[in-house]
Amino acid sequence: MDLSFPSLTLGQGLHWNALLLFGALLLFGLIGGYIATKTHWVPRITGYLVVGFILGEGCLNLLTGDVLEVLNIFADIAVALVVYQLGRYVDIGWLRREKWLMATVLVSSILCFIFVSMALTAIGVSHIVAMMAGVFSIATAPAVVLVVLRDLRAEGQVTRRLAVMTALNNVVALLAVYTLLPVVVSEKGTSVWTLIWHALYAIGGSFLLAYLTYLLMMPLARLLGRQRARQFVLVMAVMSLAIGAAHALNLPVLLTMLAFAILSKNLDSQFDLMELEFGAANELFIVMLFVLVGASIRLSDLSTVGIAVLALIGARFLAMACGVFLFARVARMKWSQAGLIALGTLPMTEAGVGLMQALGRLYPHTTEAMLPLLAGCLIVLELAGPIAAQFALLKSGESGRE
Repeated sequence: MDLSFPSLTLGQGLHWNALLLFGALLLFGLIGGYIATKTHWVPRITGYLVVGFILGEGCLNLLTGDVLEVLNIFADIAVALVVYQLGRYVDIGWLRREKWLMATVLVSSILCFIFVSMALTAIGVSHIVAMMAGVFSIATAPAVVLVVLRDLRAEGQVTRRLAVMTALNNVVALLAVYTLLPVVVSEKGTSVWTLIWHALYAIGGSFLLAYLTYLLMMPLARLLGRQRARQFVLVMAVMSLAIGAAHALNLPVLLTMLAFAILSKNLDSQFDLMELEFGAANELFIVMLFVLVGASIRLSDLSTVGIAVLALIGARFLAMACGVFLFARVARMKWSQAGLIALGTLPMTEAGVGLMQALGRLYPHTTEAMLPLLAGCLIVLELAGPIAAQFALLKSGESGRE
């Protein structure tokens, strides 16, 4: 009998290292999140970000190659889970009664575009980069807002408005990006009709894929019945299929999943689909997402765009605050509530870099010029934004956490 051991090839060694680091990320991420929660005002995701920064490009540079590919898959699923849960806060019937909230979202978006574009142009940033930054700054970070409000078990007027505004801000930002790019951007070697077709394909294809995903899921939800375990597996399976289809068709995952969540919430007249708590599965993906975001942070990015980053953040916060305060009285909100909602919108979307990378094929020059500014904003807002959002919800008095 041959008792020889199999040889340890280079490929097997790399595979083992990827698994080792993957498990270590979960452990270090959980420890970092636990330490962060020991400070009353600091949310656990800040701990995940710090761990990612230590392990990433900015420090130890361990998150590369196979590990980064695995993390990117988890990050896509995490974003899908987050926007699905956040999108289901968007109740069209409730929005009809709270019509001033939709006005707030639209006015805030317009002001954000104008204020940020003007502020960046005034300090010498190129006209195209300034306009694109104005569009990207409309979106509020969905993962940050959802994790903070779930951690705090927050319920109430400020919480509901902040959640719905976050979901709608992302829809407006994504639609604006794909609508504006063909108009303002000129890329060598790419015709304007190609750019327009790409924009129409991205928007129309995302909504069509979202609707087809909804048509696939609802009969299965009806067949399986209102049992949480079965519906949990169903939602995870359908979302995985949708993410895979979006990647295969080069469609924006964030827009597809937001549209799918809103459709599943508002077209399900018989309430066949249950409101699910993703619990431990959610935690796994959230750890991976924010460790990955933290790993992309390089403090050196701030050295060249520091003033532009401060201008963008200041103009963005002013625009969001103006939009919220403008409709506060007619929306029957107190000034303090309006201020807390404006503060809660401070986190900037962590999906921005991924979207820029997806657009890089058609708009290489624009994305190359835009990425340093966007990365600099994420460094500041991904660290300060969660703290601001948690502070806002705690001061609102709507937190269920003692």
